[in-house]
Amino acid sequence: MKRDPASRRPGLPRRLPAFAIAAFAIAAPALVLSSRGSPAPDLFELHPALEWSVFAEAPMVVDPVALAFDELGRAYVVEMGDYPYGFGPDRSPGGTVRLLEDLDGDGRADRATLFAGNLSFPTSITPWNGGVLIAAPPDILFLQDTTGDGRADVRRTILTGFRLGVTDSNVNGLRWGPDNWIHGANGGNGGDLSSPLRPGDPLRLGHRDFRFRPGTGEFEPTSHSGGGFGLVFDDWGRSFTTYNIDHIQQRIALAADVSRHPGLPPVETTHSISDHGEMARIYPISPAQTRPNHPEQAGHFSAAGGMGFISHRDWPAALRDSVLVCDVVGNLVHRDLLVPNGPILTATRAPEEQSCEFLASRDPMFRPVGLESGPDGALYLLDMRREVIEHPDYIPRKLLETQDIRAGDGEGRIYRIAPRGWTATRDLPGRLAPADWVSLLDSPNPWTRLTAQRLLVSRGNPDVVPALRQLARSTREPVTRIQTLRTLEGLGSLDDDTLALALEDPSAPLRAQAIVLARPRVPTSPRFGEAVDRLLADPHPEVRFQAAWAAGDRDWVRALRSPGFAELMKQDHAHPWSRRAALSTLGPFVHRVLGSILYDRQFWQDITPPKLDLVRETAEVMGGTNFVPPPSPTPADRRFGRLWAEDVGDGGRSNEPTEVSLPALRQLPEPVRLAFLEGFSAGWARRDPSAPSLSRSSREQLTTLLNAWTEPPAILGAAWRLARQVGIEIGESPRRQLALHLDRLFQPDTGFDTRRDIVRLLAVGEFDQVGPVLFRLLDGREPSALQQAALAVLRDHREPAVGEGLVRHWPSLAPAVRPAVVNLLVYRGPFNAALLDGIENGTLPLGELNLDLEHRRRLLRHAAPDIRSRAAAFVSDEEYANRSALVEEWLARLPETGDPARGRAAFDRLCAQCHHANGLGHAVGPDLSHQGHRSIEDLVSNTLDPNMAMNPAFVAYTAETTDGDEETGILHAESATTITLLQALGRTVEIPRARLRSLRSLGRSLMPEGLEAGLSPQELRDLIAFLQQPPGQASPAAATAPTNPSH
Repeated sequence: MKRDPASRRPGLPRRLPAFAIAAFAIAAPALVLSSRGSPAPDLFELHPALEWSVFAEAPMVVDPVALAFDELGRAYVVEMGDYPYGFGPDRSPGGTVRLLEDLDGDGRADRATLFAGNLSFPTSITPWNGGVLIAAPPDILFLQDTTGDGRADVRRTILTGFRLGVTDSNVNGLRWGPDNWIHGANGGNGGDLSSPLRPGDPLRLGHRDFRFRPGTGEFEPTSHSGGGFGLVFDDWGRSFTTYNIDHIQQRIALAADVSRHPGLPPVETTHSISDHGEMARIYPISPAQTRPNHPEQAGHFSAAGGMGFISHRDWPAALRDSVLVCDVVGNLVHRDLLVPNGPILTATRAPEEQSCEFLASRDPMFRPVGLESGPDGALYLLDMRREVIEHPDYIPRKLLETQDIRAGDGEGRIYRIAPRGWTATRDLPGRLAPADWVSLLDSPNPWTRLTAQRLLVSRGNPDVVPALRQLARSTREPVTRIQTLRTLEGLGSLDDDTLALALEDPSAPLRAQAIVLARPRVPTSPRFGEAVDRLLADPHPEVRFQAAWAAGDRDWVRALRSPGFAELMKQDHAHPWSRRAALSTLGPFVHRVLGSILYDRQFWQDITPPKLDLVRETAEVMGGTNFVPPPSPTPADRRFGRLWAEDVGDGGRSNEPTEVSLPALRQLPEPVRLAFLEGFSAGWARRDPSAPSLSRSSREQLTTLLNAWTEPPAILGAAWRLARQVGIEIGESPRRQLALHLDRLFQPDTGFDTRRDIVRLLAVGEFDQVGPVLFRLLDGREPSALQQAALAVLRDHREPAVGEGLVRHWPSLAPAVRPAVVNLLVYRGPFNAALLDGIENGTLPLGELNLDLEHRRRLLRHAAPDIRSRAAAFVSDEEYANRSALVEEWLARLPETGDPARGRAAFDRLCAQCHHANGLGHAVGPDLSHQGHRSIEDLVSNTLDPNMAMNPAFVAYTAETTDGDEETGILHAESATTITLLQALGRTVEIPRARLRSLRSLGRSLMPEGLEAGLSPQELRDLIAFLQQPPGQASPAAATAPTNPSH
């Protein structure tokens, strides 16, 4: 999913490369194996309930990136030997598929055969119809061995048109899905898909994942793409994907469902579900690496890619229902438990893994890229083994010249992970008769169940249907029941009675998934339509969620007869996805439930943000409704039109709705009134110009709001925006009110909330009128929340004067505002000249700007030659450094090792007055405890060059008071009336805003340059050793508390 870079959330860019460079030349240790073929315990840390061994290694397997087992238990391994650029100067394809066989069942491969070669950057593989499907962009290919020699002699294109780009963004994640389609992850590169089996216009994939039927060539989009490498399903059919820094996302809904009504606001259907951050903290144990592109990624997810799922019923209960996510840069595998969160799930760290990982390695060449369940119930982990794993496109040029980007390309391993003392049992469907496959659906092993389902559906034998129906009724396992129902559906033999029983099952997840199976029947079956109506009131939110989607599969008029939508929306108002599901069904008739929501006094006894979101979203759908009758309306269209017209204001006198009416806004509490106006206005901005207009009574109501001097500024601004959209002329009264509010904005007795609302009101004004006022608010004396509100209004203006004003006010901007300003100056073209002017004249210190790789390349690769040349005078592909020559000199002089005890003394002498680390010092600057995830080079650079890349939160500010005093420190806290500066030794200074004459950044860190004058190379190395101590090894000492404010 690509987004406007200028709209990125500060501090979390959407597309972040995962590059990391070792601080020093680290010799990658050869993997030492125990006598039993297990990895040496001193190089790895694995969950204590598990053990592991090597299943296969080079030269038997090289560069493995994906694996799938067929029904005979044979492993097909994708080898991406052409990573990253292809082979040779012509960059020819070099991917292969290797067939591995464990002939004696001892858990180690005995024979390897080259199954297929000459594949273009292959990423994933899945068995199908006696062969395998493989993603090798631009194609998805079917490969099959028909002669029994282990080599593919059939090679056929199933789909084509996938765009080839940076490798981890290529098509990937092929899996047989619970719905009996093959699913794939887009990866982010997209494409225009077509199939030789099914002629027709190509499908523009955009930023959506997809599914297809390889036998017929049918294909269609599914959910919005997470943009990463990996796709897994849980036992219920819920699916998850990943993205470099956003390690786990749930594919919550189908893209088609959230766009089936034109009034619905655009929404992405794949969302992060991590409760420990979108760029979550991880705990590598490998040597720390320098992050030249994004130092903030150290110790956090930066290269999440490759996933697995644990659901084997015989595995330890604490491990079941876990999603596994690899991070190739961190040399680790992370685990999250899935817990219910309303209609969706939340991913949370396991209690025993709060500060460690499921699997971590000290070997810097350990590059985990995926996990798969095997026929024996074990997990199989793929280790690509490369020294440099990042794609060269993201490596700064100077560093790239020093790297062998293919180092390690002759290596690779696959590990087998299982519970300690595990006794492997392999039920191989390929060695059983089709009649025996039915019982395998009740296996504790998810691989066995899914393989049996795939074979039953692919072979299409009707003789198994009675046994499947019997199993669906008799099994005690809800997972077996839903998988059996899906198998029957795939065979075209799921009867109404069996499905109806599932809709009443005691298991809530089963009921929810049974609704998914019932959806094709809902439009035409009164039985299932009524069942969906009942399930709108189900006790479980996931069931209600799926019922809401299903109710929208009927025609609009029938859907409106569902009595439970208003109560559903009120009951589930706190869950955004429940609201979206209901709104997608109500569509143009959303106003039918709006009244029962707006005027329910009991519901509004307490006004909460989620309730206001409900009103805002409902009003947005209402405002965005574009019912325009087709040129040749059908009877259903005419019935729809009459019903809609009756509702919206013309009394049913025509077949076409001509007007839209607003509710009685003055009867609503002020926050509810504002939420409605904001939502309705946002929807109206998207509607078709030929759609129905606003009714006369509603226009009069809006005019009354505009002229009512009693309305607060927020209501006035929202009404003004809507009036402008619908063509109401703005009279003199609103303009006089705007001028009055401008006068109030800087009056001492105007409260903070009112001031913030006045700032938002300025969005209706012209830049010449409101621009000077907005820039006046970008002042250190103003609270950061007001500065952010002013910036939000300024974002709507593209005049170069905006960029010039942002640069001019940079020294007085609050830390919280600065990242957003940097993004605007870099990514908005008309502002680039002002940005470079500020760098050239010194207003914008490069260390304060803290430009990351994407920022720098945006300027260095600008379309305008003058912007490129001016930028090149100050920035390059490499991170900005103020004292780079000094840093390089000291790095060359550092000893190999340091003494943490001596380093503690150095820290106490030189750093403790402003930093806290391992129980010592004062927390003024960043906490430096347990910095083992940061490289020696990184720590040396930040020690000797503190102004090279400053975190906005720790920039030094100077406050000048009205009585001539000056105080310098870090802006530690603020309110509408005071600021607090934090100074050395933890001293705090509180200053009332009324006494502030100015507050400006110094353009440098509070930490002085020249620290090296008091250190020898050995002392600096000792200091770093102290900082890199892991938890539990630091010398015990209590942190010194900040002193009390002195004034």
